[in-house]
Amino acid sequence: MRPHVLGLLAALPLSACIEDRLSVEIWTQLHSDGSCTRRIEYRLERVDGEKTDVPLPIPPSEDSLRLLHRFPGGEAWTITRESRADTRIVIAEAVSLPSPNDADGDYWRVRAPNAQPARNHVSFAFDQHGEALRYDYSETLLDPASPTEALRALAQALAKREDEFAERWARALPSWDGSRGELRRCFRERLAQPFLREVSALARRPVHGPRERRDLETLLDRFSELQADLLQALAAGSPGAAAGELREALDDVIEAIGDSIQKQSLNAGLPTPLDLSDRRTRIHFRATLVMPGPIVRANTCVQGDTATWEFEQDDLYGRGFEMWASSLTSR
Repeated sequence: MRPHVLGLLAALPLSACIEDRLSVEIWTQLHSDGSCTRRIEYRLERVDGEKTDVPLPIPPSEDSLRLLHRFPGGEAWTITRESRADTRIVIAEAVSLPSPNDADGDYWRVRAPNAQPARNHVSFAFDQHGEALRYDYSETLLDPASPTEALRALAQALAKREDEFAERWARALPSWDGSRGELRRCFRERLAQPFLREVSALARRPVHGPRERRDLETLLDRFSELQADLLQALAAGSPGAAAGELREALDDVIEAIGDSIQKQSLNAGLPTPLDLSDRRTRIHFRATLVMPGPIVRANTCVQGDTATWEFEQDDLYGRGFEMWASSLTSR
């Protein structure tokens, strides 16, 4: 069965060798009075992987730092931009914030007008702990628009297209020996509802790790299996049609429905599964936290008063990527 548009919308990595690489460096220094210094540097590069990462120019119309990111504003923040042919750099810096909690939401990336943004959530407090001051810091980066959510949006839209399927199939194969009601039932029971159930079960998992990535790819194979099952049911109602004719007609109808879903989402200003996949951009994060005193607990390796985390865009899916650390200082 040849590839169709639903496969393209399923949030798998694109096969193109041209890739945008975005590195995000987050640096936070907490001061003893509870204030902080904050700096985020974004560096966007475009390379051709087939030619040993040869740099490529980034047209302004494809500059994701300009199109997808929102940077913090206000008197506390300074935004510096540098533009080269193959590189974009943006630095957001606040020399003094009253509290790290004021950095909440200073990372913000949205992929479509009405999509939920990827963003950071900061939670900080400090108080007396015996004869010392205790500083507790937590920051989570979360992206609700995971590939699984993109596939669920597609499956939900597909489940509402049984009337469209019946109309398109009747036009594509006039020799169909059955009612429109039978066509709707076949589409609903053999393809749309089973696919939605399986995608929804995967989407309910709170994490997006190696198991979920594997199961997501399995679901795409599963869609092909369900489509083959639908084809078998349709063949029973078209005894005079050749197998190749039936297969081509079904491919065309499913592809047309996928195009219709995409067009409707675009016209409504809604995020589409293709928007949410955004697989051509690889994002790498490095976050450094400097505490007022020695770090006594953290969910990463530490050196004295400094903790560092490194993670990728995929780590923001599910429950997101959490960074936390606690520090004690004498009064």
